[in-house]
Amino acid sequence: MKPRSQAVQDATQTDFDLAVIGGGIVGAGIAQNAASRGLKVALIEKRDFASGTSSKTTKLIHGGLRYLEQFHFGLTRELLHERALLEKLAPHMVRDFSFVLPILSESRFFGFKARLGLTLYDFLALDVIKDHKHTRLSKSQVLESAPALSQERIVDGLRFHDCITDDARLVMEVVKSADKEGATAINYMEVTGFRAESGNLVAIKCHDCYAGGDIEIRARAYVNAAGIWSDKLMKMLEPSWQPQCSPAKGTHIMVPQSAFETNTALFLPTKDGRYVFVVPWQRAVMIGTTDTAYALDIDNPLATKDEVDYLIAVVNSYAGSNKISREDVIASWAGLRPLVGPPPSESGKATGNVSREHLIYVGPYKVVGLLGGKLTNYRIMANEVLNKVFEQHPDLASAARQSRTETMMLGGFTDKQDFLTSSAEIAARARKLSIEPATIDHLIASYGKDADEVLSVVEKDPQLAQRVCPDFPPIMAEIPHCIVNESAMLLEDLLFRRMRMGLVHQGQCLEAIPKVAQLVKDCLDWSFTRTEMEVENTISILNEHMISSQTASQN
Repeated sequence: MKPRSQAVQDATQTDFDLAVIGGGIVGAGIAQNAASRGLKVALIEKRDFASGTSSKTTKLIHGGLRYLEQFHFGLTRELLHERALLEKLAPHMVRDFSFVLPILSESRFFGFKARLGLTLYDFLALDVIKDHKHTRLSKSQVLESAPALSQERIVDGLRFHDCITDDARLVMEVVKSADKEGATAINYMEVTGFRAESGNLVAIKCHDCYAGGDIEIRARAYVNAAGIWSDKLMKMLEPSWQPQCSPAKGTHIMVPQSAFETNTALFLPTKDGRYVFVVPWQRAVMIGTTDTAYALDIDNPLATKDEVDYLIAVVNSYAGSNKISREDVIASWAGLRPLVGPPPSESGKATGNVSREHLIYVGPYKVVGLLGGKLTNYRIMANEVLNKVFEQHPDLASAARQSRTETMMLGGFTDKQDFLTSSAEIAARARKLSIEPATIDHLIASYGKDADEVLSVVEKDPQLAQRVCPDFPPIMAEIPHCIVNESAMLLEDLLFRRMRMGLVHQGQCLEAIPKVAQLVKDCLDWSFTRTEMEVENTISILNEHMISSQTASQN
């Protein structure tokens, strides 16, 4: 990516065809799509790319098995087809994963319904997936896959397949893909207002939250992809705007692999009619998610004690003698889903039955907005948004080419063979640098072909091959790479999103802050005062996460 300072300068000197507000997966996908059509595109995000909902999902690229219960057959089929395509477009980070649904002795009828549901799930994906159909497992096979489960309560199970990814890294790859196509992407650029002339919107007013100062970004068309902040943005344009977004809170926790032994992901039905995933991820085990209405501060959702206890209780209802406890929790976080509908009057109400379909609308001054959707179908949503933009702006439609995102590989690869060849070459080079296998896998999965550039950092300074946190694969060499190539501007960007330590082990992440800060200081030429401020802010963020998960919910 071009340096942020260069992107800001370009933004002030360019008349764009399209300005996209919101740097999550929706905004990134729209920017990529529009840029691939030859349009001049600006993508702006008030914080860091993927800092909102798009870094706090359950990390799944999936067909939405639970949506079949809501009779969303069309949505499920769409997601299954996109899942298959993303496996091809991003083979380094969208990977097939085995899931087991254990059947309890008191839930045999549910097991029968689940088999019917998975049969339909397979049928909807029949034309894109020839293998990996669901299978029935015996009790011994279930326990072999997940030894932590109860030998007394489990009677059998079902195995099916979906895909796992790293959500924030996926967003970053899409942003980089848009940048490569000519888009100008800027983080820490907050919209503060709009400028209209003769009834037409001609510019958005922005404040540079990183470097200071205000700028205007001019464009012919505008898209609101701000997710849970969409209504706030529209009220700037039209004070009488009626809210369209209903935030739903999803909390996750992480425990060490030793706390819950499983060789597969688990799909656990709950007593309240929901499902909780248990997913091996980043050398730990992720457990989530809750699904409740949220009416508090949308800028800073945090896990609460009640939510953590709920997730622990669900898992322990399936576990054997070794139950997990609060002491096993090494990290927690919460995200907000921008569901379609009026905002809730109070927090805590279940939102599991609210539709996961997305909504595309046209607001004042022909601003096109999108709400809802999934990580999995970002490409399809982007295409639908661009079609709506073209309806409002026929001049842009006539100038645009066909979208190429259906064939654009992520991670810098040109095709599958390039992925296989490059991955083998990167692994061989890394072994010569004495980098351990877990870190090699992590680098390729996180950066694709750019993992080679991380290795170049290690060659120049072998000390940067040391781990950021002792029990996890990320290494210090990723820090200068992300600063130079991925617009990482703050310690939080690096620890929470470029590398995921802030969401994986918050205690070890806290201990790593001083050495990370020193390296960032050298890379960005921070003053001592600026460095201390960054250290204190990041410590505060981590402490807030850890303390909140021990505090009762506020309704």
